[in-house]
Amino acid sequence: MATFDGADLKAWRASQGVSAADLAERISCDVTTVYRYESGKLKPDPDVMYQICRALGDTRKWQIWMRTEYPISYAREHPEPGGYDLPGSVLSLYGVVSEIKKFKGRVFTDAADGAIDDPRTRAEFRRLAEQLIQAGQSITALLPEREVRP
Repeated sequence: MATFDGADLKAWRASQGVSAADLAERISCDVTTVYRYESGKLKPDPDVMYQICRALGDTRKWQIWMRTEYPISYAREHPEPGGYDLPGSVLSLYGVVSEIKKFKGRVFTDAADGAIDDPRTRAEFRRLAEQLIQAGQSITALLPEREVRP
């Protein structure tokens, strides 16, 4: 399920032996919404798609879908799937770096002390820096240790 296709969703749900009503209950929506997803009249947002994938037992499909549909914007917003494998963790890191790059034109510092002038910008930058550290630590934890030879 690289890009969203309602017919694929319907076939996947049926192959798992889950009725549309059961899926609707599992993802906390009405059955009409599930039918609209399956007919292609409505596309689920990333949070709903993650719930669908969890309900059908395969969050790896969510990761693949996210990499295709929303390669950057939601990588940082959904850290849980990214924390379990190296490609997902790298995608999370890439998302944070992309967000930090947006600061290039917005960060104004005081020439005297080098501090960021705007307190909201400073808080946002601090939050992103913490996410960058977390993503780096996640990748480091997933990388196999290598012997360093002189």
